[in-house]
Amino acid sequence: MKQIIKTGEAEVVVKKSRFIGEAHFIESEEEAAALIAETRKKYYDARHVCYAYSLGEKNPALKFSDDGEPKGTAGKPILDIVTGSDIMNILIIVTRYFGGTLLGTGGLVRAYSDAAKEALQNAETGELMSCVKRCYRFAYPEYDKIRFLLEKEGITDYETEYGSDIAVTVYVPEEKDEMILSKITDTTKGQVTIEDLGREVVCK
Repeated sequence: MKQIIKTGEAEVVVKKSRFIGEAHFIESEEEAAALIAETRKKYYDARHVCYAYSLGEKNPALKFSDDGEPKGTAGKPILDIVTGSDIMNILIIVTRYFGGTLLGTGGLVRAYSDAAKEALQNAETGELMSCVKRCYRFAYPEYDKIRFLLEKEGITDYETEYGSDIAVTVYVPEEKDEMILSKITDTTKGQVTIEDLGREVVCK
């Protein structure tokens, strides 16, 4: 599954009606409600603030709102974009400024869908991975070898602390953990201290 790292925004204009889409990462229904309220405040003079969200991976909590638009023309099309995205914990809000021309049922569905889709396309996403958090401690001469080994395995995001020795803290994908442990032990001829700091699901 993927997760939104950076909010995506988009605007679609149809017959002078403006549809402003925003795709957000959320961690709770309370956070979703707060973002929706914030959007209503930001666009206080808009006619409609419609939304849909999915929260959780298995049997996710799903909710949507047409916010006064004809039933099925706003919230459900946005929800279809949400549920078809393979992205977890996502809220898409589409705000409409009425342009004076009725768009009809089909026109509304297309406009809300397009605004939601474009906002999602403009969001930055990352893959959720189950990782082991490790701390490797070793002497200074080993640093370049260990850094090269990690980066060769695609691990480029790590924290380095310099003291009497060097400590590198890193999230290692579970499927690579044993292999990397073995390579680091071999590379340093066993002159490394390895700490297990737990398991976490992180976004890469």
